[in-house]
Amino acid sequence: MNSYATDTLFQRHFPSTFKESPPLMALGTLQWGTTPIDNNIINGSRGVLSESEARDIYSTFRSKGVVLFDTAEGYGGGTSEKRLGRLRQKEPASDDNNEAIFMSKFLPSPWRYTHAHFESALRASNERMGISKAPIYFLHSPMHLFRSVEFWVEAAAACKRKGLLDALGLSNCSADEVRRAVAAGEKFGIPVIVNQVHFSLLDYNSPALKDMQQCCDQLGVSIIAYNSLGQGLLTDNMDEVKFSHNKPAKMMRIQWSDLKALREVLRQIADKHNASMAQVALNWCRSHNVIPLVGCRSKKQASDTLAALDWDLFSHERELLDSLALTRCTLDSPVWRRKLFVILAGVIMSACRLLDLLGLGVVKQASIGM
Repeated sequence: MNSYATDTLFQRHFPSTFKESPPLMALGTLQWGTTPIDNNIINGSRGVLSESEARDIYSTFRSKGVVLFDTAEGYGGGTSEKRLGRLRQKEPASDDNNEAIFMSKFLPSPWRYTHAHFESALRASNERMGISKAPIYFLHSPMHLFRSVEFWVEAAAACKRKGLLDALGLSNCSADEVRRAVAAGEKFGIPVIVNQVHFSLLDYNSPALKDMQQCCDQLGVSIIAYNSLGQGLLTDNMDEVKFSHNKPAKMMRIQWSDLKALREVLRQIADKHNASMAQVALNWCRSHNVIPLVGCRSKKQASDTLAALDWDLFSHERELLDSLALTRCTLDSPVWRRKLFVILAGVIMSACRLLDLLGLGVVKQASIGM
């Protein structure tokens, strides 16, 4: 079902793919890296996905008509991109209207500060994914020690003229940063069509998020929502015992009592629709014309997630959830913290990439099914 349709730059940029409806959902591959760091640190006790598990999840999403697949050079130091590239090679040929759209990201770490750094990273990502041109390439963060968002938009425009990408996406950008990026895109000649941000019932009532959403609506910029399930806090599997060990909740300073009323309503709506709480949270995003970005670790989980596309929330249900949403927005984080995140992510990316260069990029568990 698709009663949430709206016209955006995203749809207009891919008219053949989204001529009848906007993107319904996107699959994220943050946990698809294959290095020992992914196996032992990023994915914790769950370890990495095997190749056969990743293939089953990918195929399940493709069978439901999902075409958006999100990755980044920082996910496993590029090994997540490589995995998507392998899956693409094995996929049966499809028409242009249903061709998978791979979206990767440039991480603006402090030691990368030129247009050449941007171009080199883009070329490497395209090569790992097995494509010659990126349909969308994201700026993973607007935070850099001394380069502005306009600088990176100009770099993307130069790459577009060389045929390396079609459009630019943003990630973790505030309303002001979106406005500046779109203006720079118009100046330098590249469309800025989407902003990927933390968007869920945990932060919807944050003024910063509301401003960003209003800005994107005015400019026709789509929003892709990561952490749309609140790191599991908005799902059936969460309980008070598991919550006590949930690191994201501690980082966002959320108490179990903060979630009680919200989770009760999520459960009630889920029961009414014979659905899971996760499906309700995803459809809440869709009801706001936001594209939910989801991560799955099994075919069963993928099937439950995709079942959200078979039904819609009623307007009064959305309004009730809106009223219970929290205000824990990452856009409110201090600038120093956002810059520190980019630095740490850059260090992890470099370590993963070194392991891959040394021939240690694929742990045994990840290779099953290759």
